[in-house]
Amino acid sequence: MGHWGVKSYENDDAGDALDSGFDRVHGGVYDDLMDDRNPMTIEQIHRQLANPETLARSIEWLHGEFGDDIQAWDEIARLALVGVVVLHAEMKVAIPDDLRSRAIEWLEAEDIDWDEATLRRLRVANELDLLRSRS
Repeated sequence: MGHWGVKSYENDDAGDALDSGFDRVHGGVYDDLMDDRNPMTIEQIHRQLANPETLARSIEWLHGEFGDDIQAWDEIARLALVGVVVLHAEMKVAIPDDLRSRAIEWLEAEDIDWDEATLRRLRVANELDLLRSRS
């Protein structure tokens, strides 16, 4: 799994799921905004376009990639789901209770070795606070 930061959505699978979800919902608009010539940051693009449908389509991509038996998903797949949920929560998208609960449960049980373990623990605490505050 490729990581580029300590946020739950800063990994390859979460990134692919988000890209698929935003593309499926917004199509050409998303493609235009993602153009390298666009001065907007990815966070600005997500903030502008994130909605319940992008959340649902991103989660669908994860099911297509890892299967429908989410209890059988490994830590990497679980992190990707958590990342999709956390990004949408940061963008103030309403998260269904069952999805929020699952993300909280999986974040609390996370057992992945991180290069920047202290920064990751701090980030997990922030993500848990965010998800719990949105319930």
